[in-house]
Amino acid sequence: MQMKKIMAALTAVIMAGSLAACSNSDGNGDTTTAPAADGGETTAAADNGGNADAGDAGNTAGDGSLSGTIKVLHHRTDRDQDGTMAKLTEGFNAKYPGVTVEYQSFTNYADDVATLMQSDNYGDVVMTPQALKQADLPNFFASFGSYDELSSKWYWLENYSVDGQVYALPTGGTASGILYNKKVWADAGITNLPTTTDEFIECLGKIRDNTDAIPYYTNYNAGWTIVQWQSLVVGASGDPSYINQRLLTDKEDLFFEGSPYDAVYGTLFKVYADASLHEEDPSTTDWEGCKPAMAQGKIGTMVMGSWAISQFQEAAVNAGEDPSNIGYMPFPNSINGKIYSVSSNDYMMSANKNSANLDAAKAYVEWFCADSGFAQNEGEISGLKGAAMPETLSSFDELGVELFVEDPTPENLVGKFDDIAKTSEVDPWGDASTNFKFKMAEAAFRGEGEDSYKSICDDVNKSWNETRDSILG
Repeated sequence: MQMKKIMAALTAVIMAGSLAACSNSDGNGDTTTAPAADGGETTAAADNGGNADAGDAGNTAGDGSLSGTIKVLHHRTDRDQDGTMAKLTEGFNAKYPGVTVEYQSFTNYADDVATLMQSDNYGDVVMTPQALKQADLPNFFASFGSYDELSSKWYWLENYSVDGQVYALPTGGTASGILYNKKVWADAGITNLPTTTDEFIECLGKIRDNTDAIPYYTNYNAGWTIVQWQSLVVGASGDPSYINQRLLTDKEDLFFEGSPYDAVYGTLFKVYADASLHEEDPSTTDWEGCKPAMAQGKIGTMVMGSWAISQFQEAAVNAGEDPSNIGYMPFPNSINGKIYSVSSNDYMMSANKNSANLDAAKAYVEWFCADSGFAQNEGEISGLKGAAMPETLSSFDELGVELFVEDPTPENLVGKFDDIAKTSEVDPWGDASTNFKFKMAEAAFRGEGEDSYKSICDDVNKSWNETRDSILG
């Protein structure tokens, strides 16, 4: 969760239609690790062994020439425990029978892998550490080929390319938006989804007034959950070039009235500041417990990447509830009557350049990302261009949401956003307790009001702008 993931892709999925507004309605935790910035930790009830029907772009031909043992380091402890990873290996060995695959999963993946990477012994295949600076990728990982060639086959490569070479492939991706219980919203008298942030807060008020559900569950105690709000910012801009053009080239402030950052975090502040709209004690929230609670209609709404849909649907099944009650909506920041959402990559996967079986390690990465079916089974967007959208996002099509990926970063700006973010300590994707998101939340919980929010925004702008101008000139 530590790093902003700027997606590299040139296409957009355009979907027609519009959303009706809420204000027009008639009604009155186990060993599973936390996700990446856009929600890396997912769970699905789907068949765990299926292969994607998306071709084998970029895959090494399986001719039996590869052999040896490779170790795969990953964050999906749940998928080790339920046998998914072992099941997937059967598909890999059908193609590469001479390669033995071993898995090692970590509950505290980021810290544990960072420790291992102080030596050359960090497995053969690695879920690419998100805190690693882009420029450092060649120091640890092997290239899969040129960006010019691979970007025609894969999404989200730009932030994992250095000097025209690609050092990681996407395991899958998510869309940005809001998880909600359809039945709770209907019981509250809400017949249409919101198209503005004010309408969204009105809808939460209707849940408070007309149901027994907690309108919005902050999940604040988990820490990483507040970072999910950052995934809404680019979508709230409606602009695939928001980062590269507006923030880095035009040097637009992060925060000003009506900016994408203000739309997202101003909404967070208003929700968190109203004790009637969220759980009684945000410091004692329970990530694992919130899944069945939402399924049972005890929680109405949560900001989460689309990766969470399948987890909450599975929780509904386990609780004897209807999984179809778990819905997903875009963040309602209407721009000229249109709602947008941005897709982003989940964890990427890399091959240790020091591996004794490097060819086998690279073949595993290419197979896992293209042919294993892992992304599809987890309800994620495939990183392979041309693959079908997951069923969990079918509502976006129905609701007319325009889903896009960000424009590729110009060569002169590659890595600059991350450099500014880390150096300024603003770090929009950061989860340190000193981060501005936590300062806003704490100020809201204490009832400090809009002046406190604006003061924090001013501090963020000052730190960001000074560092940006120092780095970019």
